[in-house]
Amino acid sequence: MIFKRQEGFRFKFEEPITMTFAIYEDGRVNQEQTAMAELLDISPRGLKMFTEVDLGVNPPPLDLRFVLDTREVRAYGEIIWSRPFGTGKQYGVFFNNQGAVEDLIVEELKLRRKKEAAEAKIKNNS
Repeated sequence: MIFKRQEGFRFKFEEPITMTFAIYEDGRVNQEQTAMAELLDISPRGLKMFTEVDLGVNPPPLDLRFVLDTREVRAYGEIIWSRPFGTGKQYGVFFNNQGAVEDLIVEELKLRRKKEAAEAKIKNNS
């Protein structure tokens, strides 16, 4: 039997997670250009976010920060697609070869899911 261990998965949030992002300019993060976004779904190699900030036609790389369970995840992301949505845009962001970030995302999602399952069990038993 062949296992596809490298095959990705996507975790969609019922309620979007608030996150921040800053733009890379000349190879450095411009912290003065930090903005808010909503994290809609995530995989170990990328995410989908919504923001009212228009990042233009050729968006710069982003410094992304968010918390899935308890620890802050900080990733370097490149926008690979965008589409208008409501009052802003949705962006697809790719984490290019960031093993430590991928591992942290998987670990945090496991912890989050365990807590959600325990809460659902308690709720159903009430």
